[in-house]
Amino acid sequence: TPAAAATQQELAIQIQSAIEQLPDRDREVILMRHYEQLSNQEIAQSLEIAEPAASMRYLRALKRLRSLLDTPE
Repeated sequence: TPAAAATQQELAIQIQSAIEQLPDRDREVILMRHYEQLSNQEIAQSLEIAEPAASMRYLRALKRLRSLLDTPE
């Protein structure tokens, strides 16, 4: 429906805005995971870090992203 499409678009704008506010390091891992659909193993290889480090970096970035999305504007 048009209302659902408008809501979806507004949510996408809010998420994109929050991603842009993240530090480069966090933004990079979020984009790799969700937009490029890379696994933790692929992210680790790309960033030349250990897989557990890539996983932890992703979890921390996701926590920061959630914090930005929970903050009222």
